[in-house]
Amino acid sequence: MSERQKTVEIAGAGLAGLAAAAALGQRGWKVRVHERSNELREIGAGLYLWKNVLDALRDLGVYDEIERIGVRSTVPRLLQDHHQKEVNLRASDDEEPPELIVMLRTELHRILAECAKAAGVEIVTGSKVISADPDGRLEFEDGWGPKADLVIGADGVFSQVRDSLNLATEIIELRDGCGRHLIERKPEDKLNDRRIEMWNGGRRIGMAAASKDYHYVFLCCAENDIQGRLQKPFNLDAWRKSHPNYREYLERLPRHPKERWRPFYNITCSSWSRGNVCIVGDAAHGMAPNLGQGACVAIVNAVVLARAVTGAADIPYALQRWEKAERPYIDKTQRMSFLYGAVGTRWPRKLLWLRSLVLPYLAKTKRFQRSLRVAVDHTPSI
Repeated sequence: MSERQKTVEIAGAGLAGLAAAAALGQRGWKVRVHERSNELREIGAGLYLWKNVLDALRDLGVYDEIERIGVRSTVPRLLQDHHQKEVNLRASDDEEPPELIVMLRTELHRILAECAKAAGVEIVTGSKVISADPDGRLEFEDGWGPKADLVIGADGVFSQVRDSLNLATEIIELRDGCGRHLIERKPEDKLNDRRIEMWNGGRRIGMAAASKDYHYVFLCCAENDIQGRLQKPFNLDAWRKSHPNYREYLERLPRHPKERWRPFYNITCSSWSRGNVCIVGDAAHGMAPNLGQGACVAIVNAVVLARAVTGAADIPYALQRWEKAERPYIDKTQRMSFLYGAVGTRWPRKLLWLRSLVLPYLAKTKRFQRSLRVAVDHTPSI
């Protein structure tokens, strides 16, 4: 007699939920994903895919398509201070940058959705999850669903799966945030061969080519910078004044961009699982995107989760083993991302000269580099 096919119910069809679904479907699980919206969609503009997540995407079999439509970045990032002087955060000028592809967030979402469907995953839209039971069931607006071998909460910062199980210990709205936008890419743009980030006081601009047609632009500022936060409609005068060197790019932003300024959150949980239920992505470890690792570690963690539970006789134990293996480096990434934001956005204006002076020296230390690259250099043990 053949072994019974194990089942999994997933709340949330974002990047983490779809990555988990695809990885489990490819490993023989019967997977159903519940998306509260009436259609599959992903908010956001672009994202950085570092080596750690590219390895996970190879595991899913979608790397070649991502490489084809994304933009490979081979030149180190240019980071400038308020005087347009370079701030070198590399250990040395000869340092080889890790593999990185920049792409449109919507395209990655599409690729993961197609990958999941190809693996036999069922995606149900307009399906609103309101809680979970540790035995392995999701609750919907019209009652409880069927019992599954595994339930995954991939339902974001405000996860109802997580909160119904009392897993959160801290949900902190940080004192900064950003708007993430797309602008037209032109052949003559100097951005075409490198990423840039420019700090002026508490405002940070970052830009990188994300496709053959678009540049990805993020505009970060503190929550009390009201003029900087006005990005829908876009306050061109404010950002043109603080970043005059990038005027030609800023002026390509429409007056009413698709995206708006959104605050950052840090999510900390007592555990990532309870019984046969676990949480992934922002639900478990939401973080500021300052290191470009929020989506990366979420996808990696989802793929590692599939490895951990497949073939496991004891699902709760497998989930504990998964968390023990993955959580240390993700917690450290979250802390480093918070620190990066504190330095880049909330540093006292009177001491900006000190920031430019200290950071290059700090970057030369092995401890700083290990901490900055802890996610990029992580190789899962499962």
